[in-house]
Order: sequence, then C-alpha cells, then structure tokens
Amino acid sequence: MKSFIAYHNLREETEPVLVKKEPDSVTLKINNTEYKLELAETPEQLYRGMGGRDYIPRKTGMLFKMPLEEMQGFCMRDCECNMDIIYVNSENKVVGSHTMHMERPRHRMESQIQYENRLIKYPSTEPASYAIELPAGDVVRLGIKNNQTINIPK
Repeated sequence: MKSFIAYHNLREETEPVLVKKEPDSVTLKINNTEYKLELAETPEQLYRGMGGRDYIPRKTGMLFKMPLEEMQGFCMRDCECNMDIIYVNSENKVVGSHTMHMERPRHRMESQIQYENRLIKYPSTEPASYAIELPAGDVVRLGIKNNQTINIPK
C-alpha cells in the first residue's frame, strides 16, 4: 500500500501543469511611438476587449482584427478606465478616433440588454477593419488625424 506522500508525489509528476497563456501581442509603431498591443480576433476576444481593466499601462493597448470591413462601433462594456480608440481601414488609413469614457457599472436590477442599450457607442466614420484601444489621451498626444496611415501588420 502506498503512503499518502508517495501518492501525492506520483500525482504531481503525472498531472499536467496548467499554465496561464499570455495573450498574443503585436508591436505597432504609431507616429514614432512603439506600442505592445494585445491581439483580439476571436469572437470572445472581440466581445470582451479590455473590459474589466482599471488601468492601461503606457505604450500598451489592444488591436482588434475585425472579421469584416464595415462600420464599427465600440462601447465601454465593463471598462473601469477611460481609453482612446482609433479605427483603421484595410488600406491602413485612420477612419475615426474617440476618447471613450467610463460608464456607470451594470446595476444588479438591470438586465444585460438594458445595460448594453444604455452604453454610448463610439462609431467609425467609414468602414473599418481594425480598432486600436490605447490609454486615454494618446490620440491627442500622438496627433492622430483621419486619413493618416498606421501600418497594421497583416
């Protein structure tokens, strides 16, 4: 009969160790400033975005690769800090930018549909293939303008 310690040691050797996978990221240069951006391209990643975060470190953010180039509109679902968004089309031209402001959290008596319907939508001005979320104030600091080029890696 094996002792508990022998069984425990055997279990540790044979059970797989779960390692939290770091999100895929890409380095992107925007107006001479280099950003390390998390990549969002699955439906779950696109829906979740940067929700749940209360801070975005400088020179970081998220790059959303949308399934279709079309009019886009993002909101601040479950976001706990302000942030900037830049929309970019398939020709790497900026087609809109906004500073998005934190929303009041979902109230316990509020349905998910009611919550989603009250959130402010921040739209692109033309069809976009990409969205880039950055710390609040970076669009102004970088001098981002419509029609300027941001080279998104394919």
